[in-house]
Order: sequence, then structure tokens, then C-alpha cells
Amino acid sequence: MVNYTPAVVGKTELKEGLKPGLTIRDYVAKNFQTISNKSTILEASEMLIRFELTGAPVVDENGSMIGFLSEKDCLKYILDSKYYNHAPSSATHYMSTQVMSISPDDSLTSVVELFLRNNFQVYPVVEEGRVIGTISRKAILQAVAELNESSW
Repeated sequence: MVNYTPAVVGKTELKEGLKPGLTIRDYVAKNFQTISNKSTILEASEMLIRFELTGAPVVDENGSMIGFLSEKDCLKYILDSKYYNHAPSSATHYMSTQVMSISPDDSLTSVVELFLRNNFQVYPVVEEGRVIGTISRKAILQAVAELNESSW
């Protein structure tokens, strides 16, 4: 699955010398897109393309995250539909169901380490079971680049 890393689920240890304290709460993209569990893979793919996203959380009627659909997941659909002439099915058929998410209270340094360990470009940010935003590798890069050396 695209977004599953069993060895890193939960909190990660910080490298020696890095100070926790800065959280990603201030860096979370609050203007984000989600994919409804009722969307077809075609609708979801078009949404990712339209908003230039690398992926988005898939949510149920209550706004709870049930999966994550990435560009890579959509490529599987495109290949199947073009080669086998398949009709579009549900986005839930192609999404990753074991999703690695982060908390808005996670430290900036621990999220940096997650991006360094994994090949993901975006993580959903979940609080009390609901997606409250996303955090991208680009946003983290920008946040770290803007820090003063003494901030760490």
C-alpha cells in the first residue's frame, strides 16, 4: 500500500540534539481537499489534477478518514481503464486503507524525520478522528528554511 509504514506508526524518536517544541499546528494546510467515499476514481483523479494535489484523504459521511488516495493509486486506475477498458469504480477500491497520519501537536522535527524516512509527499493531519488539514513536504521544507538556527 502506498501510505503504510508499520515500523514508524506512532511517535518517532528525535535525533540527539534536536529540541521538540515547535509543532506543525501552525504549518497545517487548513484549506485542503478531501475525497468523498461516494466519489468514483475518475472524479477523484480529476479533482487531484484540478487542484494540483499529490493525494488527498478519503472521508466518510461524518468526515472521518477511511483512507488516502494518491496520484500513484490513480495511475493504477488509469492503466486498468485504458488497457482493459474498465468503467470507473469507487475511489475506495483504489485508495490505501492503512494510512499514516500525524497529529497537529507532533513536533516539527518528528515530522521532518517522517518525510526523510518515507517517500510520501503529503500526510493527513488528524485530530480526534477527523481530518483537520494536510501537511506537505514542500510546506515542511519552507517552515524549516524559515527557522532561525536557534529555533531548533
